[in-house]
Amino acid sequence: MIGVRKIARWTSLVLWVGGSIASGQDCSQTSIGETPISELTGTYQGFSGGLYPGSNLLPAGHQTGGLVLGDQIVPRDASGQPDGGGQIVMISIGMSNTTQEFSRFIPLANADPDKDPRLTIVDTAQGGQDARRIADPNAQYWQTVLQRLQQAGVTADQVQVAWLKEAVARPTADFPEHAEELRDLLGTIVQIAHDLFPNLRQVYLSSRIYAGYATTTLNPEPFAYESGFSVRWVIERQIQGDPNLNYDPQAGPVEAPWLAWGPYTWADGLTPRADGLIWECSDFEADGTHPGPTAETKVAEMLLEFFKSDPVARAWFRADGGPCSNRARLQAYGSGTNGTLGEPQITIEGLATLPGQAVIRVDRARPQSGVIHLLGFAPDQVPAFGGIVLVGNPIIFSSTSNGNGRTVLNLGALPPNPSFCGINAYTQAVVVDPQGPTGVFAFTRGLRVLLGR
Repeated sequence: MIGVRKIARWTSLVLWVGGSIASGQDCSQTSIGETPISELTGTYQGFSGGLYPGSNLLPAGHQTGGLVLGDQIVPRDASGQPDGGGQIVMISIGMSNTTQEFSRFIPLANADPDKDPRLTIVDTAQGGQDARRIADPNAQYWQTVLQRLQQAGVTADQVQVAWLKEAVARPTADFPEHAEELRDLLGTIVQIAHDLFPNLRQVYLSSRIYAGYATTTLNPEPFAYESGFSVRWVIERQIQGDPNLNYDPQAGPVEAPWLAWGPYTWADGLTPRADGLIWECSDFEADGTHPGPTAETKVAEMLLEFFKSDPVARAWFRADGGPCSNRARLQAYGSGTNGTLGEPQITIEGLATLPGQAVIRVDRARPQSGVIHLLGFAPDQVPAFGGIVLVGNPIIFSSTSNGNGRTVLNLGALPPNPSFCGINAYTQAVVVDPQGPTGVFAFTRGLRVLLGR
């Protein structure tokens, strides 16, 4: 018979080697005294709060990029070709916490009547697989991902969306060094996913839930809290144009999917967040690190609410795409030509919802000059007067630029007609500029406008 002391020695050895089995929670640490990043108005060790730079709101330009790519998230057949009878596949990428929470999310989502029936959700996150491990493209992790897809009856070519949640096991470095390491690992992981899944368009990221009750070195506080900065920083790099994370084919080689926050799930223990979220000791397993059934349910419900309501995600998650009330999507295309003040710039103002105002603004036009506005429902590419006309069969409007080279053309209000939702319009401006390089006109780039979702 094995003695009690010998059992204790083996237990201690398992704890030391594995770092993920606990002798019990530390339910006394009900707060670490930090403010959720989403509510941080000051700074944390010199770094500002907000899920995105200066705000919790997705920057308008990055949201537009997500919406444009969202148009490409359509049912696909096994070879990845668009097929109305095919599937949209969403997967999870990450570690044990990720698979526990996502496994609870799947039945909730499948039971929700708003979910698109063509959306197939597959849990491919795996226990024991931290960010360092899966940042290796040759890791067994990725082979297991493909095996799980096969078992679910779908293919890698049908994967178009992912939820990514990762951490580094047993971190020891100070902040911000360890958070910067995780940031870089997350960047590598999304690049691997891009290479493995050719139709992957969007990846939503979340950081850890509260880890104040942890009794092991696996990933305790403040590492769990600080992982939120890792997520913010990798998304911020993409927003700022890091070519290694580029998702826009017009900006160069595509190296990664479009990135954005999913639900932010950290709260300071029993200190309620603005939305009331708290984490109780009873929410966790015995190690205080892994979520128990109630924590899994909390995260699953946050995931479901996010994907049903987020302006970008709901277009592919919901069967009806959600209400037609998102901001119009704007996408520049083609090339312009220089004028007296350089290449004139075109944008749309005020077109936030249906109904809404359609206002076309042009900047950097030659001051006090005529401006020809082209508006149509198809793109084109016709060389003319040293530039390229980018709108097919255009309706023509005119205006005059002011002394600063700006003109605003107000086309009036769009009626609240549901049939307008999803219509593509194309516009371009041509500035009369006899003193510019062409000696005749200066052309803006084209601007594609997608109304509603």
